[in-house]
Amino acid sequence: MKISRETINFNKEILFGEVGAIVGTQLGGLISSNITNSSTTIAYSVVFGALVGASLFWLIMRIYDKSKKEKYSREKFIFDLKYFTPASAFFTFMCYYPTLFLITKYLLEHQIMVTFSAIFSQFVAFSFFLLGINTYRYVLIKVFNKEL
Repeated sequence: MKISRETINFNKEILFGEVGAIVGTQLGGLISSNITNSSTTIAYSVVFGALVGASLFWLIMRIYDKSKKEKYSREKFIFDLKYFTPASAFFTFMCYYPTLFLITKYLLEHQIMVTFSAIFSQFVAFSFFLLGINTYRYVLIKVFNKEL
């Protein structure tokens, strides 16, 4: 199976977004753990940090990547978001964040360090997200002949 350059770039953008999520989860977890010992509050902070970090890093990489190879207009960006955002939001809110929250909370309640809890839960959650979003992209290309 041949992997296209677009597939590599698409996944690169998502992976860069995940780097932002790693930064955000660590900051959110560490800051909140210095304020409270509540595993629920810390887990919510980890999720919020992931949301902010991933969004910013993905957006930066998407704009950079697309404008590097072509003139990337506002219309093209809106077209991309029209197809990417609903699926991304679905996989994020139905799979990624619940997995991130529940695993982080579980590990914290079992006395596992904040840093490890956030990273481990993020790895599991991101694996599910990546599988789902790439399946969606494949269906979008094969069935609807649309490219992200």
